[in-house]
Amino acid sequence: MQTHRRTDAPAHEVAPDWRRAFLRASVPLCVCASVLSCTDPRARVEPPTVRVTVSPIFQVHSPGTIPTSVYAYDFQGFDSVRIALRSSFTAVNADTLFFFPDTTEVTTDLDWAVPSGVPLGTEITVFAKVWNLVGFSASDSTIVTIQ
Repeated sequence: MQTHRRTDAPAHEVAPDWRRAFLRASVPLCVCASVLSCTDPRARVEPPTVRVTVSPIFQVHSPGTIPTSVYAYDFQGFDSVRIALRSSFTAVNADTLFFFPDTTEVTTDLDWAVPSGVPLGTEITVFAKVWNLVGFSASDSTIVTIQ
């Protein structure tokens, strides 16, 4: 098969027929591949989910306890979960660190002891922070008041 060239165009500007056919076929394939790669349903890396709850009808007294529930979820798994109590009254401050290997979802219930002598109206913050295996973290907190 012989390639015909236009007589008014230089030889380097006229592509052979197979090159034109390749270019015509490759452009739609590249566009298709680009679109499909953007719609891949792979999981995106995101921070874990964490929720701290204390029953809204529960009244905290001194002495007494603070029943706390912490829920955490991450599809990649957890590195650690830290749960803490913080207050201006230093006898109430406490924290704990949990490790849940090979776990993607956890709910843990804790009863924190409140010593006697904590003044009425003292606010206590229940704080939870979760780290996943990738290094992202998330936190949540709630505040209870001594009544």
